Amino acid sequence: MQKKAAAPRPRRQAPPERAPLTPTLIVEAALAEIDAKGLDGFSMRGLGAALGVEAMALYHHFPSKGRLLDAVMERLLDEAELPERGSMHPLDRLRLFLESYRRIAINHPHAFILLAYRRFNTDRTFAFYERILEALADAGFDPALSARFFRLMGYYVGGAGLADIASRAREPDATPVKLEHSADAARFPRVAAVRPHLRVGNLDAIFEFGLDVIFAAMAKAADAAAVVPVKRTGSSRPSQASKPRKR
Repeated sequence: MQKKAAAPRPRRQAPPERAPLTPTLIVEAALAEIDAKGLDGFSMRGLGAALGVEAMALYHHFPSKGRLLDAVMERLLDEAELPERGSMHPLDRLRLFLESYRRIAINHPHAFILLAYRRFNTDRTFAFYERILEALADAGFDPALSARFFRLMGYYVGGAGLADIASRAREPDATPVKLEHSADAARFPRVAAVRPHLRVGNLDAIFEFGLDVIFAAMAKAADAAAVVPVKRTGSSRPSQASKPRKR
């Protein structure tokens, strides 16, 4: 009997080519890892495994984990939108910026805290803050008032972002948010009364209400700053320039 010819072995497919390792690729992968595992679960070794490389390969692009986290923070800031100077009133530009900044918390709840922890760490972030302060100056605020409103906006949008994360139970080790579902009206009558208004579905309206309050105050301050007081020369009589001329 003739032996049957052995079936040809299937050729092994070559493994897909790995994309060249670049800082941008590493940062995007790091953000994806943080989104999935949280900051506590993020490691250079785990990131290397996700990229198919040894952790040491990452250090050729970022000398430390801290530098990589700074780069992730900058990547988050890319999602904040500040319209170009001159495209609209400076306060309208700043309001749109705060709205987009809050969306970062909703889209990246595990990474959002980096914007608070590492925000003054790089020249690129200083360049972004320079644009914000430029808008405040364009609105008519001096450096002292610009600093106050800069902090006020940061406090509000940062706190709102963290509150949104907690209200959606998306923080690390989150537990169900009881306020959303039940409250003992007998023991906590005021909590029960406001509960329907504090639900996640109302968060956007609450945030916009806060912006209305803040920007109304800023507009009032801008109007006051635009009124330049007349300098007195020591005499109560009007200056020659202010006197009506005789015809």
